Amino acid sequence: MKVLAITFKEVLIVLRDRMTLLLLLAAPLALTLVMSFAFSRVSQGGIGQIRLAVVNQDEGDLGQALTGLLQSSDLSDLLIVTPAADPAAARALVDADKAAAAVIVPAGFSQQALSTSGGGARLELYGNPGRAISTGVVRGILERFAQQVSAGVVGARVTVQQLVESGRLAAAQVSAAAPEIGQRVALAAGQRQLVTIQMTAPNGPTTGRFDYLAYYAPSMATLFLMFAMMSAARTLLAEREAGTLDRLRASPLLAVELLGGKILGVFFIGLMQMAALILVSHFFMGVAWGEPLEVAAHTVMVVAATAALGLVIAALARTAGQANAMGSTITMVLAAVGGNFVPRLDFPAWLRAVSYIGPNAWGIEGFQMLASGARLSDLAPVLAALGVMTMVFLGLALWGLRRLVK
Repeated sequence: MKVLAITFKEVLIVLRDRMTLLLLLAAPLALTLVMSFAFSRVSQGGIGQIRLAVVNQDEGDLGQALTGLLQSSDLSDLLIVTPAADPAAARALVDADKAAAAVIVPAGFSQQALSTSGGGARLELYGNPGRAISTGVVRGILERFAQQVSAGVVGARVTVQQLVESGRLAAAQVSAAAPEIGQRVALAAGQRQLVTIQMTAPNGPTTGRFDYLAYYAPSMATLFLMFAMMSAARTLLAEREAGTLDRLRASPLLAVELLGGKILGVFFIGLMQMAALILVSHFFMGVAWGEPLEVAAHTVMVVAATAALGLVIAALARTAGQANAMGSTITMVLAAVGGNFVPRLDFPAWLRAVSYIGPNAWGIEGFQMLASGARLSDLAPVLAALGVMTMVFLGLALWGLRRLVK
């Protein structure tokens, strides 16, 4: 009962502190929205529609096929195509930042692409240096089209050769028939998707879009959980400096009861914070966290590992100010490498491996799995890693905190 009384006191202090509540709840929710807006217009999951200027000066079918592809319904969610009268007008749209890039199909493009001699056909992509990502996306589309046309041209040459060898086409007719065959095969290849990529998740097919709101909700929650746990653990040192801890030690309390109540207080503060953030983001922002039982189990383990880490900082520091500096530094470093600011998918392989040193990376990964439909059995490696962290950190913390309650 004494342990629970100390725990209740720690929680009550936080609940009565409006500024602390603002930091624990309002700040992570606000940052979640800000980060989502900054990256994707709140869970649109992409870079937004790209404004593209297009000029087709080609008289052949390949130029028409390319412009048709850029204006097709398949790319309508990605591209907003504006036809331009000439190359100068298209470049002017880019220079005025009214288009991210301009695609210019020169005259004779089809003929050059199907020619057996010469340097081949060229497309011009005029991009805005300030919109490098959008320009890169358009370039990828053009490269894919060019690769398929090239494959079609090669296929046409093989077709002509086989027709000649089989006697169905006379050698004298090659020069007349080859261009028509080449154009048909190349056009068909340019319009056909040779490879289809389907993204799947444990609960079935996905749209392939990255939901930034669903990512940054658990990301900011774990980030501010670390701040809260570091701050809560720091109060042990602050109470010692203020003399409060000495008065508690003078009461008929065992050292283990005093320390246990403080540790449970830190844990319950973190649990309340995470529960509030999960509920608010789900009901008011529409964030899907996953099945309640699995989310609850994962949340408990994330809070336990993070709280234990905060207690290690309190055990290592000598003063409250030192604990605050150490806690802030460690939190920011773990947040940077753990994916709290930028999704870990963008990291190189070695940095993704390093990121697992902190509970935040495991926490974010687990919440992402749960949002995709993972069950408790799928989450076993994540929960095991968090459990090991909790035991190791808690052991180190208890060993170091003995000096506070002696």
